[in-house]
Amino acid sequence: MKQTALLLLLALSACDENLSHTPPPMDRFFFPGSLALTPVPSGNALAPVVGGNQALLVVSANFDLRYDKEAGATLLSVDPAAAVAGGEGGSLGRSNGDLVKLGPGGRLGSYAGPVAVADVNTCKSLGGAAQAFVASRYTRKLYHFPIGANGEVAPCQGGDCVLALDKDLLDPGPVSVACRDDGVRRSLWVSYLRAPYVSGIPPGTAWLSEFDLGDLAKVPRTIVLAPGPIGDMAYEKETDRLYAVGRFAGLTAPLFILDLTPCVYDPNDTSDPPACRTANVQTVDLYQVVHGAELVGIALSNPQAGRPRLAYISARIYDEAYAAATMSRPPFDVGGALLVVELQEAVSGEPLARVRQVVPIGLGAGMVRVLPVRPGLGDLVVVPSSGDGSLQVFDDEIHAISRVVAIDGTTGAPEAGRVPFSMAVEDRGTEALVYVASFADWTVSVLRVPMADPSSADLLRDPAGKPLRIGRQKQ
Repeated sequence: MKQTALLLLLALSACDENLSHTPPPMDRFFFPGSLALTPVPSGNALAPVVGGNQALLVVSANFDLRYDKEAGATLLSVDPAAAVAGGEGGSLGRSNGDLVKLGPGGRLGSYAGPVAVADVNTCKSLGGAAQAFVASRYTRKLYHFPIGANGEVAPCQGGDCVLALDKDLLDPGPVSVACRDDGVRRSLWVSYLRAPYVSGIPPGTAWLSEFDLGDLAKVPRTIVLAPGPIGDMAYEKETDRLYAVGRFAGLTAPLFILDLTPCVYDPNDTSDPPACRTANVQTVDLYQVVHGAELVGIALSNPQAGRPRLAYISARIYDEAYAAATMSRPPFDVGGALLVVELQEAVSGEPLARVRQVVPIGLGAGMVRVLPVRPGLGDLVVVPSSGDGSLQVFDDEIHAISRVVAIDGTTGAPEAGRVPFSMAVEDRGTEALVYVASFADWTVSVLRVPMADPSSADLLRDPAGKPLRIGRQKQ
């Protein structure tokens, strides 16, 4: 029996060794964990029939480590437009799940996180080619990929796309571009999901590294905030503030507000005090309003004259008594919520935050996205619930959920796919398209939201009423 067990263990080890060197597929998604859109000014070269003008960037995380651990995740750029008769057009709705790719795509370290894009929309002052940034929790490195004029993503050349992160911190995760139009702010912020004891600071503390997008060769500046590893970030260029939400670190639900300084950090500056001081950080604990809340995603409202600036924050709700008894995050949720938070300023100019509304949603709240502005009206907000596979459309004009896309009445399966989590939004004027990644189904669905009638929002479907997908569904 012992010999049999030993042989089995050796066989499994050999299998794992083989898998660790297997290159990932570059023609499909697998565990898509993050999405982003970037403009293609000349239209998608590979889909002239449709004439699209967006490239959809999709990060496949290699979540189960079935491919090369060091470079088993992928970043693919695809034409998201709908396919047309004859097999022409874009990637949406192709019966065989084939992708219309823009460039060959790139590889990066496993457990790849959210993707952030520096382009004409997010960093006008930077100039030059657009770039996509993704961190790998496995390799603990930051990867940046140039994006071509037609939306192409290509492999790294000689490791040029790899940037080292702080050696003392673990699990780099969310990344965020923070640029001012005047060029003074041109930062990329990287957060970490775990950290050991560092210089006497305990685990479970939030850390951030700031890169200079104008000179990525510079040593990044790393700062410490407070308890609560960061799960998501949002930048407000009007005030030059970075907002971040903290994950579980005890009975707290921190919203971090960073007042950034109008300068570019220089690691060679030896002046005392330094010419470019670090950010001023305020922490607002939302746990006092929503007990048992673990904050997940954040998005800021559209700035409109006469309306307060809001932060929309998704939260998973756990059993507070269980957490207090075990001092650990319960393995299950008991609810989900969308928090509508008013962002204000004290007389002294310090930022304040007040929860205006708590909106119940499904289990397993994911990222949150705000749709394009509706002049004179409140925002439309979309948030998925990965536990039940639903999508919620919240209308801040009526302060209520106006549409839920949930379960197919015939099949009983989630219409948006299993475990929807990440999203990207395309502005189509009178309507918005929301691309939704299904982590467990390996596909991307598209939610069409009429801006004047959000209650009629629905997934794009084929003539038979079946939701259209981008990518090949997992079998």
